[in-house]
Amino acid sequence: MRLVKVEKVVINMGVGESGEKLAKAERLLEKIAGQKPIKLQAKRSIQPFSIKKGEPISCKVTLRKERAAEFLKRSFKIQNRLFESQFDSYGNFSFGVAEHTDFGIRYDPAVGIFGMDVSVSLKRPGYRIKERKIQKKKLQNRQRINRADVFAFLKKEYGVELVVD
Repeated sequence: MRLVKVEKVVINMGVGESGEKLAKAERLLEKIAGQKPIKLQAKRSIQPFSIKKGEPISCKVTLRKERAAEFLKRSFKIQNRLFESQFDSYGNFSFGVAEHTDFGIRYDPAVGIFGMDVSVSLKRPGYRIKERKIQKKKLQNRQRINRADVFAFLKKEYGVELVVD
């Protein structure tokens, strides 16, 4: 019951505008993740950037199980260092990838360069009791994941170097 696993990996490409640029980002994200992305709409209008509320401005993909683990292996080959400030106290962390070309996709001047945000959520067996519909219960403190558990998991599974801020 102490085993730490990857629950999900969310990959987000924020483009800032709809249209052809967003369509290109969707195609790239589908090629990188191997799964069809969904569009996300703007929550509010931002006049200086000419963004209207409800306009699709980004796309994301949620990966689980083997796809998530495989994606993390590929992304940690690109970026093998994580800072302590990228972790929260509940076993989640996020990092960014500056260019999609790092994943082995050739640069195309017609497409441009897109970066992405990767958010990873970790869990232990038994986390289902706090999320189920019937007989929902609180999770004990000793069952929760803390930073030390996450650091040990990443070092053992993926060989990630952790930098103290």
